[in-house]
Amino acid sequence: MKNTSVAICSYHRTFEGDGNRNIVNFKNQGFDNFFVLFDDHNGLTEEEVSSKYDNSPISIYNNNDFINYGFNKPINRHHFWGSHQNPKYFYAHYRMLVHYIHNPTFKNYWFFDDDVNFTGDLKSFISEYDELDNDFMAIQIFKKENYEEFPTISVINDRMSGSRGYWLGHCPGPGDNFKSTDKHMGSFFPIVKFSNEAMLHLLKLHQENYFGYSEGFVPTSLASDGFKVESMMNEFNEFLIKNNNCEITHKGQKFTWEWL
Repeated sequence: MKNTSVAICSYHRTFEGDGNRNIVNFKNQGFDNFFVLFDDHNGLTEEEVSSKYDNSPISIYNNNDFINYGFNKPINRHHFWGSHQNPKYFYAHYRMLVHYIHNPTFKNYWFFDDDVNFTGDLKSFISEYDELDNDFMAIQIFKKENYEEFPTISVINDRMSGSRGYWLGHCPGPGDNFKSTDKHMGSFFPIVKFSNEAMLHLLKLHQENYFGYSEGFVPTSLASDGFKVESMMNEFNEFLIKNNNCEITHKGQKFTWEWL
C-alpha cells in the first residue's frame, strides 16, 4: 500500500477518551501513508493537532477550504437528510476532495469515520481490498435494479429495515443536481475507497455544478459515467473477501444489510 492514502476523519471531540485511542490504534497499524483528516473549528496548526494523536500526520480542512473550492453548497431543508445543514457532512465527499487536492498523487484513497472500530489486523484486511481493480468501493452499496456490470452490489429490497427499502426514493432529493441516474445506487459511507481517477472525476463533476447527498451522488455518478463500483459486503452480510484476522464495527455494531 505504498501508493495508498489511508485517512480517518475526525475533529476536536476525539482529542481525548475512547475516540482518541481509536485513532491512535489506526495510526499504530503502520500504514505507509496514514492521515487524520481533521475538521478544524478553532484555527489550530497541523502540529498542534498532531500532538493530540500521538504525532500522527494531519490533513487539515476548514470552512475556508469549503468556501475557496466552492464546496459550501446549499442544503435544501426539504431533502430527506436536510436536517444536516453542515455541508462538510451532507456533502461528505467534499472533505475527501480537499484531502485529494492537497495530496493528489496517490493511486487509492481510503477514508474511515472516527466511529469505525476494529480488532485484529486492519492493515492486512484493507490491503486485500486495496488490490482490487475498482474506482469506488464502500462498506455497503446497493442498486435500484440488477445492473449486471456491478455483480458485487445487491439490489435494494425491503429487508433493509432502516429505510424499508425506500432509500433510493430519497436520493436524489430536493436540491440535488445529479448528472445522471442511469445506474441508480446508494451507499453507506463510514468506510470508502476511491481511485485517483474517481477523485479527479468527482472534482470535475463539481466544477460542472453537479452535486448531491454524497451517499447517493458518489456511487450513482461514478457508475453512471462508466467507473467500476463495488461493495465490500452483499445483502447477506458476507464480505467480498473473507478475512478472519480483523473485525470491523461501526458505533459498536456490526455492519448489516438490515440496518440500512
